[in-house]
Amino acid sequence: MALGKGARILAIIASIVVIGAGIKLAAPLLVPVLVAAFIAIVTAPLVMWLCDRGVPTLVAVLLGLLIDVAAGSALGFPLAGAVATFTERVPKYAAMLSGRMEEAEAWLAGRGIYLESIYDFSEPTWLLNLATVMAQSAASFVSQMVLVLLIVAFMLFESTGLREKLAKVATPSQIHELSAAAREVNTYLVAKTVLSVMTGVAVFVWCWWRGVDVPLLWGLLAYLLNYIPTVGQVIAAIPAIALAFVQLGPGEALVVAAGFGAINLAIGAIEPRVMGDALGLSALVVLVSMVVWGWLLGPVGALVSAPLTMVIKHGLAHSEELRWMAELLGPTPKPAGKSPAKEKDSADELSRA
Repeated sequence: MALGKGARILAIIASIVVIGAGIKLAAPLLVPVLVAAFIAIVTAPLVMWLCDRGVPTLVAVLLGLLIDVAAGSALGFPLAGAVATFTERVPKYAAMLSGRMEEAEAWLAGRGIYLESIYDFSEPTWLLNLATVMAQSAASFVSQMVLVLLIVAFMLFESTGLREKLAKVATPSQIHELSAAAREVNTYLVAKTVLSVMTGVAVFVWCWWRGVDVPLLWGLLAYLLNYIPTVGQVIAAIPAIALAFVQLGPGEALVVAAGFGAINLAIGAIEPRVMGDALGLSALVVLVSMVVWGWLLGPVGALVSAPLTMVIKHGLAHSEELRWMAELLGPTPKPAGKSPAKEKDSADELSRA
């Protein structure tokens, strides 16, 4: 019996490895489909609501797509413009960085520490490479949006008749489980989008007020990376703080870093109240899933790692054999505290003793 259980576990691990290899190979195809799926999940309730009130399906889908296009344009075009502005200014930043490093070298040399033996800061080619990668990523993002919106349109058309199709092939309990999973992902995405917008606006205002160049880029970056739980805002803060150091000096860089910390603390205090238990994953699982999905699907995989893992956890929870895996992916249960009545009884017992 133990051998059979061990064989099943080995089979599960082997299946995960094979599926992961397939996802890695199919990443160029899967990425736009996944992005389109999550956009459709957020838009579908509006389309179905319009259809339930007598709006023709074509009109409802077009209205949903119009909202998606407006949201995509509001993100894509400013992002492309901000990246272009940053790329144009990279030579100036490279010269500023060389100056900062020369000051640091002189200061440290007076204390017997020589940076030249560690790294040559006089030719910061890594900054040029960073700008090139950012420009290429922005161009790829904008070019893929056309394909994504086309897939979203077909998904929204399918969603209008999905309930009737499911009624023919699934039991009421299965339909309820699928609806619960879709509702959970939808709640998470909507709440995360609202919080990400708040974070992006706060970062933009802070960087603009402190005089950091291209504040729109750092606000949009904070908005996008806020979809990555726990570590997203830390990653978003690094380039803005680095630019503040290059442009304004170490003192102002510390001030900018303090502002990022305050924003993260404020949003972190709001997030549990807004989202509740919508995520339903432990912090370790969130971090590991970001690394795994990012490796399998690239930057988009890191952005959608949380909802993807939520879907997997929800599917595991409805399998008798695999429910234990869903429990492991979930958050650490809080220890049950004593009720006031029990605490009073315990105090009375101690006093009598």
